[in-house]
Amino acid sequence: MLRKFVKEVLEINNFKITEASNGKAGLKKFRENMPDLVLTDIIMPEMEGISFIRELRSHNKEIPIVAMTGNVHGRMEKFLELSTQLGADEILRKPIKTQEFLDAIGRLI
Repeated sequence: MLRKFVKEVLEINNFKITEASNGKAGLKKFRENMPDLVLTDIIMPEMEGISFIRELRSHNKEIPIVAMTGNVHGRMEKFLELSTQLGADEILRKPIKTQEFLDAIGRLI
């Protein structure tokens, strides 16, 4: 559902997007498309967001990254903090408000 929300919001605001269902597929699409910005969830199948950010940063130090997750109380909050230490430029906590989401993207591109 989050991917659908992100896609709709970005398309309405005239952004071109490429989406992937997990971190492993996301890295492949990143290499194929070289986007201007990467949005990632922390909890994903096949490769979770922390590993995805680490791998992405090993290939590209400059790409802006937004990391997102829900359940921010407890353990997930630590994952968001870790994502910024590993290279995420912005973090968003679910549920994400549309304007908060667009503001984060606007700060990065």
